[in-house]
Amino acid sequence: MLSRILALGILGGLAFAQLCDQPFSPTRPGWEWQYRISGENNLVYSVRKTELADTGYPLLQTSGDKQQKSHFRCIPEGIVPVDFGGGGITNRGGGNYDADIKIVDVKGVQIPDYDTWAVGNTWKYILTLGGTAQQGPFRFNVEGNIESNHRIVASETVSVPAGKFTAYKVQVTTQFRVAGKAGPISIPFNQTYESTAWYVEGIGMVKTVSGKDTTELLALNKSARP
Repeated sequence: MLSRILALGILGGLAFAQLCDQPFSPTRPGWEWQYRISGENNLVYSVRKTELADTGYPLLQTSGDKQQKSHFRCIPEGIVPVDFGGGGITNRGGGNYDADIKIVDVKGVQIPDYDTWAVGNTWKYILTLGGTAQQGPFRFNVEGNIESNHRIVASETVSVPAGKFTAYKVQVTTQFRVAGKAGPISIPFNQTYESTAWYVEGIGMVKTVSGKDTTELLALNKSARP
């Protein structure tokens, strides 16, 4: 009986390591990443992976007294986003705009498995979206997709407040193809964004540059409370 328990424990640990504990997105109890955004937006926040399981986990992002929890699923090919946090994108600005948009399907992975990480390799994921939005008296049904294409363009040294690392430099092209429909009215939103991210094995993302904003890793605390 004891040998069976040990065997199941080892196999379960291996499954967890393969699926959720990816080298370029580690999933460890108690680890907490602290980041700083500077540029047009200025913000310090932390992220923790909680309620860890071999099939997925919630990711808790905290900034001051604000928290947002998003969920991820782990599959052999890598890590897949399940939602945007809080069940959807909810935005209330100026009192006259309200949106609740959810992920209804995912193809591909956000973080690929270890074998993908080599200069020249690519991956992508496509989020199919659905939901509603309201602006003033007009209420729209929203549908469309977000496609994010990644290419590893270099292995290079990057310096951030947390230290100096050898990282993979990843260029990301994200395309939004979304439309709001209300009866015969259809309002398209088609936009493409370019960004660059740096990933370090055993740590994860240490830097991103998107538009005028730069996000950098301040610290990785490996002894935070799970």
